Amino acid sequence: MKNWPAVRFEAADRLPQGAHKARGVVLRRRAGSVKTQEVLIFLVSHGVLWVGAPGANGSKNRFGAGIEPMMWGEFELYQSPRRLYLKGVDVREDFWSVRRSRGSLMTAVSWCGELASRLPYGAQCDNLLSLLWGSMKNLAVGLDPLLLDVRFAWRWGNLWGVAPALDICSSCGRDVLPAPDGFVHRSSVGLLCDDCRRQMESDGGVVFWKPLAEASLHEMLSAATLPREKFAAWAASRSEASGGGLKDCSVWLYSFLS
Repeated sequence: MKNWPAVRFEAADRLPQGAHKARGVVLRRRAGSVKTQEVLIFLVSHGVLWVGAPGANGSKNRFGAGIEPMMWGEFELYQSPRRLYLKGVDVREDFWSVRRSRGSLMTAVSWCGELASRLPYGAQCDNLLSLLWGSMKNLAVGLDPLLLDVRFAWRWGNLWGVAPALDICSSCGRDVLPAPDGFVHRSSVGLLCDDCRRQMESDGGVVFWKPLAEASLHEMLSAATLPREKFAAWAASRSEASGGGLKDCSVWLYSFLS
């Protein structure tokens, strides 16, 4: 067998030296050295990468709003022998309508934060980037941020193969609807029927969440799994979502990504 030369870990994380172009979105930025910002960009084919943006600190920011979180565009990059630099940004979408709504803005900021903290560095995740784009588009047309957050969390988990089934018991596979007492049981392993819940409670080792009303489960199931066109029509026709119940559903769904 041919002996391949060893590759240093820091070199393996880098793009080939030279100029590169890639489409993507800014997730986060932070202060770097003098007159430099560090920008975390989620890019097509490259995943999330920290990029140095020289000349972005102070009153004369050469990139303008192009390095603000949630900015989508085409990024011109240069990989030097030491690190990756930003050379220019062609902004394609700023989602200004999302920024005008507090609820939509907070949801978009949360998505960027979740992605920044959970994505493996430098790993291609184009399907997840596409999910983020579609979710931002739905926010921009005014669909309910709580419904969209449930949809985003479950579909992200589905892409990674960790999303819980929302209609059957995660242990025995039995239908959980209709619920005998009007509530379904959520746990750290998914939804559970009454029999499996009692067994797992006695065995220990499984974290249980507050029981969920059957109506809220129907709402979560629709938000998460309806095809795009049907979901948009359903969400737009709703006068009001269930508020705190949906927020709690999102938190539960994100827990499977940990």
